[in-house]
Amino acid sequence: MHYNEHTDLSIYHLTHFPESYNPTEKRVHYPTIFALHGHGSNERDLIGLSESLQENLLWVSGRGPVEFASDAYDWYPVNQFGKPDPVLLNQALERIDNFITELLITYPIDPQKFFLLGFSQGSMISMTYLLTHPWRLAGVVAQSGYIPRENNLLVDEEKVKGKPVIMTHGFEDSRMPLEWSLQTRDLLLKFGVDLEYHNFHMDHAISAESLGVVRSWLNKRI
Repeated sequence: MHYNEHTDLSIYHLTHFPESYNPTEKRVHYPTIFALHGHGSNERDLIGLSESLQENLLWVSGRGPVEFASDAYDWYPVNQFGKPDPVLLNQALERIDNFITELLITYPIDPQKFFLLGFSQGSMISMTYLLTHPWRLAGVVAQSGYIPRENNLLVDEEKVKGKPVIMTHGFEDSRMPLEWSLQTRDLLLKFGVDLEYHNFHMDHAISAESLGVVRSWLNKRI
């Protein structure tokens, strides 16, 4: 699978275009996945999922702007596990919002079929972004993540109602407590999100089984 590297926008990223993509055809716009990796990972972590999901998707996989270690990045500085600094989290959301604006200008994206797909920290960023900027997204694929309970987020309660989200989480997740996932499930339901929730017998991971339900969920929306 071939991926293209891009350094020209505010976040370094990889792209993968559908096989049918023709750069001379300006009228065609594609359903798009913007993938956000987890803590201490990088842009190469999730884009390989493109081989397991729908072929007509345009993929953008970003690199978190905060260097954690060599070739390991975060979307915001992690000072305390499970309790992101509200200021730093909001700065991360602003960077994501700015980058999404750039993406919609730069690539042949169908803005009505623009999804975030996150894992772990990337999942948390994806879901918090949905709560604060729901009008910009068609939905969220949230894998092994949570929404921090103490965050001072300005939730757009009117526009987030009915927004599609699928959550997957391992019963045996040793990194992100299952309880946090269940609390997030209940919070999203409280806000009226159109939530599909699944647990699987797996650790802090993505499995063939969890990808299967994601693929089925996307089938209904693209």
